[in-house]
Amino acid sequence: MKKIYGVFVGALLVGGVFAEEGFVSIFDGKSLDGWHIMQKPETDNYYSTDENFFVKDGAIHCFQLPNKNGGLMLSDGKYGDFELEMEIQSDWGCDSGIFLRCTEDGRGIQVLNDYLKEGNIGFLFGQGTGSYISRPIRFTEADGNGTAYDVYDAVETDGLIYGIDAAGWNAMWKHGEWNTIKIRCIGTEPKITTWINGVKIMEMDGTAYKARSLKDENVKNWDSKSAWDRQNVQQITGGKGSIAVQIHPGGRWKPGGSAMYRNIRIKAL
Repeated sequence: MKKIYGVFVGALLVGGVFAEEGFVSIFDGKSLDGWHIMQKPETDNYYSTDENFFVKDGAIHCFQLPNKNGGLMLSDGKYGDFELEMEIQSDWGCDSGIFLRCTEDGRGIQVLNDYLKEGNIGFLFGQGTGSYISRPIRFTEADGNGTAYDVYDAVETDGLIYGIDAAGWNAMWKHGEWNTIKIRCIGTEPKITTWINGVKIMEMDGTAYKARSLKDENVKNWDSKSAWDRQNVQQITGGKGSIAVQIHPGGRWKPGGSAMYRNIRIKAL
């Protein structure tokens, strides 16, 4: 991007943020045109309605009702190799996520957006694609906000190329404000990298990734077998799918709280 006589060239002004050339907005900030709610029967804990997902103040609000159901809002567009950028903000106590290559029934690769105690933002979970998880840093509560602490070495334990530590996270994250997340996803393996506010959070290569299942990670059983199977993930997703934002079902959601997403833009690679 260049600045010539006070004018930015090769960039698009989106909600006050200059996005790199080639990015296309997939959320207009006013409506949910181009998006749809995942269809589930009313008895399913992922059954949701337009009371759960709505636009307010230029952002998609993910809002859990007292029934504690979850839900997914999926993009109509399907994407394989891409860079995705958006701004995120959550009330402390909300359990959300950003899904990549998501199927219509909610299976995909999830970039965690769990802004609550023992949560994590920016690392990976396999929603319906193996339950593998990387959570080398987790949050503890301090003054109503999350502060990261170290749990394990993600490069050694999960086979990540890179994983930020708690000190790096705490220096980067802006509590109670909008934070910009960027996600790059390429290849059949795939290779996924995340950044927040321009700081790299994690980088994985599916040919070397070896994260444990959620049940083993919860009890810190680092000697358990890896739950990552890239061929299975590729078979489920077909290497292409929707972008989605999540309301996690159950009691891990602050009553009346919202997870919010705005200035959502994507560039095909």
